Amino acid sequence: MTHRPGGAHRPRIRPLAAAVLLAAAFCLPAIVRPPVVHAAACTGWSSTTTPPPTIRVYRSSGPAAGTVQTVDFETYVKVVMPAEWPQSWSMEALRAGAVAIKQYAWYYTMHWRGGSGPGGCFDVVDNNNDQVYKPETETPAASHISAVESTWAESITKNGTFVFTGYRPGTNVACGADAHTAGGNYLMQRSALNCARAGQTGEEILQIYYGPGLVIRGAPGLPGAPTAVTAAGSDSSATVSWSAPASDGGSAITGFTVTSAPGGMTCATTGALSCAVGGLTNGTPYTFTVTATNTVGTGLPSAPSNSVTPEAGGGPPSQPITIGGATYHPMTPTRVLDTRNGTGLSGKLVANTPATFAVAGVGGIPANATAVTGNVTVADETAGWAVYLGPVPAANPPTSTVNFLAGQITGNGLTVALGSGGTLSATYISNPGNKTDLVFDVTGYFTPDASGATYHPMTPVRLLDTRNGTGLSGKLSANTPATFVVAGVGGVPSNAVAVSGNLTVANETAAWAVYLGPAPVAAPTSSAINFTKGQIKGNSLTVALGPGGTLSATYMSNPGNKTDLVFDVTGFYTPDSTGSVYVPLAPARVLDTRTGTGISGKLSANTPAAFAVAGAGGVPSAATGVTGNVTVVNETAGWAVYLGPAPIANPPTSTINFTVGQIAGNGVTVALGSGGTLSATYMSNPGNRTDLVFDVSGYYAP
Repeated sequence: MTHRPGGAHRPRIRPLAAAVLLAAAFCLPAIVRPPVVHAAACTGWSSTTTPPPTIRVYRSSGPAAGTVQTVDFETYVKVVMPAEWPQSWSMEALRAGAVAIKQYAWYYTMHWRGGSGPGGCFDVVDNNNDQVYKPETETPAASHISAVESTWAESITKNGTFVFTGYRPGTNVACGADAHTAGGNYLMQRSALNCARAGQTGEEILQIYYGPGLVIRGAPGLPGAPTAVTAAGSDSSATVSWSAPASDGGSAITGFTVTSAPGGMTCATTGALSCAVGGLTNGTPYTFTVTATNTVGTGLPSAPSNSVTPEAGGGPPSQPITIGGATYHPMTPTRVLDTRNGTGLSGKLVANTPATFAVAGVGGIPANATAVTGNVTVADETAGWAVYLGPVPAANPPTSTVNFLAGQITGNGLTVALGSGGTLSATYISNPGNKTDLVFDVTGYFTPDASGATYHPMTPVRLLDTRNGTGLSGKLSANTPATFVVAGVGGVPSNAVAVSGNLTVANETAAWAVYLGPAPVAAPTSSAINFTKGQIKGNSLTVALGPGGTLSATYMSNPGNKTDLVFDVTGFYTPDSTGSVYVPLAPARVLDTRTGTGISGKLSANTPAAFAVAGAGGVPSAATGVTGNVTVVNETAGWAVYLGPAPIANPPTSTINFTVGQIAGNGVTVALGSGGTLSATYMSNPGNRTDLVFDVSGYYAP
């Protein structure tokens, strides 16, 4: 009698020779001890460490009935799996079953029983006399394939002898309760499932039923030690990042744990390569080690990180933040904060008082979002200075997101990690008593899975310049959408779904704003950049592409006004796994020429200056690009700064434009150069100098 696996039936186990009638009488298939074998060989395999490449199978039914087929051995094992082990069972039970199925068939490629038919000799039969092999009707599930592939290197011996792996259905009893009760060593499937549910690995299950004294060749081991551990200190905490170990021990890594010295404070992830350790003592230097864990256990710790000393007022993170690699979902710009009308927060921000608002779960952003891209705009401020926007509240943040003067409507693009519960916190950095309105429009979000797009950083390329007819011919007219092509131009592929870049307004006849988005909109409800008349103003953004890989721009102003527009692309997203995933970080300063961080001394005009990013601020050596905010201060003359992966004395694109006396900032998404560096060029007349600050907010890695 034949039973299907799962449901009310017991999984099928293959009977042999003398046991067939007895097993059939009780409706209980069984695999028993091997019978006496013939001296001659069919497949004639001899290795007990390397599986045979093929197996000869007698087909007793189906279209190939009466023939002997030579089948790829791994394919054979995968096709047998669904007939023997239900796909819904725990993975470790399936892994134990995969070894039992493989080694049973492997045994008979080495020990021929004399089977011969019209098609020649065979090792096994495709039915209950051995193992059910029905490629016409049985399709292995992903769990079956994973179980076979993860154990393919394994073989088991006992007292130096290759084990013949019998197995039976058994009954639903505790793990191992019916081991060694059937007159031999049998893997009892029902109780083995309970072993897996109790946390036993596939290898431990094999030891329970085929041991003691079992030797499992090729079994997974402990993972190696993580590498490239870096730390960045904050107020009572530190953000630690690392690279995965060179070896996972043959079993997928399930998590990482960071431990501080001194104190033993920890944070943990389930695969992300960065997290924040809280509860540290300000003023005390710390180093950190990282361990990796797989199904076998926890491996050796990494080498210690660099030493960091948390400081009071050091800003976020002030609590543990677990962050990990994520893929991107572009969206039509959505306003999630506008203090002018009570969206997100009610009333203006008060100086030095953090205000937290919800982002995840709002405006189509899912609850599992880990970071967002968008544009933050300051309006109606009572005094100039800066606003910080980040994942945790910080009354005295060490970094800023947007700098501005009183009376300006100033915007800045950014990519920012979300905090606990999917929130963001804003702080108006100013003298006590001052207030400001704040607006935040989201243009996309990241989720910690493979459902979104991956990023490809690139050297900046200009795709739009209305001053010379690149992309569009002639200036934009107020309130008249103008569409230009992005995908398929300048190295951006046709399947790109979004791009990062820098948008610059020049030669405008009146102040207001420009919208840039995937669809033409004559009266948009959000803006990409705000400006005053006479400014050459830039802003970074990440934006979804429209149908056909296009973008559309609208100059928001009174009828009759016109402006030039420039757009430089710094990278693109594709809806596949060919690019890099994003890991958001709590903002960390990696360049400040005023203090000698990254570069010592001001930038000189037209002289490229390179600084290290990988290995600083939580950015690992494997990073391909970063997000962050660049700020110009103490410049002796206005013009622009270029920030990119390679040193260029006369760059064709700019990252930020400014006038003398400004403290000007702009968000960036930028590729890293050789060795994980960035290079900055102050574009000005010879002899001029400027300070430059760069705060990193996340990185991209394969």
